[in-house]
Amino acid sequence: MSTQNLALESLLTRIARREDPWRAERELTDLGPDAAGALLDIRRNGPGALRRPALRALGVIGAGDGLDARDRRALERLVRIKLPDDRPLDDLCPFVWIAVPAAAYEGVFEALGLYDPVPATMALGMSAVEHDTAVVTGPDGGERTVLRAFVTPEFDGWRMVFGGPVADCAQEEVLARVGARCGQAHYYFRDGYDDAHGWAIAEGGRVVRSFRTYGEPAWTGEPMPWETPQTEDEYWEAGLYEPNASLESNANEVADALTVDPERIDEDTPMSGHGWLAFTEPGVGNWPFPGALEI
Repeated sequence: MSTQNLALESLLTRIARREDPWRAERELTDLGPDAAGALLDIRRNGPGALRRPALRALGVIGAGDGLDARDRRALERLVRIKLPDDRPLDDLCPFVWIAVPAAAYEGVFEALGLYDPVPATMALGMSAVEHDTAVVTGPDGGERTVLRAFVTPEFDGWRMVFGGPVADCAQEEVLARVGARCGQAHYYFRDGYDDAHGWAIAEGGRVVRSFRTYGEPAWTGEPMPWETPQTEDEYWEAGLYEPNASLESNANEVADALTVDPERIDEDTPMSGHGWLAFTEPGVGNWPFPGALEI
């Protein structure tokens, strides 16, 4: 056995034992696609104890498209087994998402140009959108970028959508299109420092109200009945705000009031159905995307 293969098996053993997994996955990333052949060989020929960590490693380096049909069927079967017992995750802290009425969520696929939806657990979906971009080779031999999105199960009457295509909903025309397909659509954003926030509401085919911390203007549309008037600010004075402003500037608080705040989902939040992963190109699937998927 070559020195390189011995080193790879040692690395997979550490992954199997969960010994410093972040460092191990960084080392795998450094190996990159060059390790795909050896990992696929382990999947097919063993050692048996390393087959599972080899599967994870293929996901980390974005070489899952090399898996044979048997491996793919096994993974799909495992997802189906897990779906009936799926539960909310207790550490959802997304920076951007949309929410649509659960009864009309299928309109999201057409509105965002998503294809080939496949069932996904919460863990699978959220780990997938951590690595939501892949570069694949098209029929013409050229490279193209593919994104994936996760549509959650129903939570208290709403479904949320996370992942690359959702960023386009910051554009009014895109959110309006989702609103037209789903009856209404809510867009939420906050930055990693919890400093800048944004939210927007589309009803039918138009955006009726929005806010962006550093927008010019910060507010569009007229205040809605649920908004707290600016005059209730203890520091309010005439001319302090834009004429159509309110005090509803926090995306998570607006989501909690109108739809579902993903950070407040817990075991008591009503949940039904299952999630879906979908892609911005047909026929791609999860396999070319980098990053290991949880199930």
